[in-house]
Amino acid sequence: MKHSTTILIIISVFISSFQLRENSNTRDQESKVVNGSIEINASTAKVWDIITNEDHAKILGNIFVKNGFVKSDWKLNSKVHFIYEPDYIVYSGIITKITEEEFIQIDYNINGLEYVEKFTIEKLGSVAKLSAVISPYGNDYNKQKATWQNWLLKVKELSEKSQK
Repeated sequence: MKHSTTILIIISVFISSFQLRENSNTRDQESKVVNGSIEINASTAKVWDIITNEDHAKILGNIFVKNGFVKSDWKLNSKVHFIYEPDYIVYSGIITKITEEEFIQIDYNINGLEYVEKFTIEKLGSVAKLSAVISPYGNDYNKQKATWQNWLLKVKELSEKSQK
């Protein structure tokens, strides 16, 4: 049942990317990459569970858009859907690389725009480091960077809370 969180992230990214593509000025702007990481006082297994378990999808999804969440079975070549409640699929991507408790890559093609989300979880002594690399972004880069940072903080909060 590891679905919601990653899907929500993907959907949010797709929505932002689609809005940028709709803006004719976006094509002329430099694409930017959102890079973020956070240390979490929890195991890599716990962080993985928070990201991929559908029990947390709606909490994480609301960081991007109200009533949005991601859904997937979190297996190689599986679809990842960004959904608005109750069942409206906004965008879908494909898991192109996955190593349980370590790495997920989701590739999207939204109306010809290639979009990629990569999430890495590393063990650093007694903590886990969660890193996210998402691109491309255009004129909404600063907004997306802040939103993704809030998502990382929420993953940290949920992971540490359930670790106790």
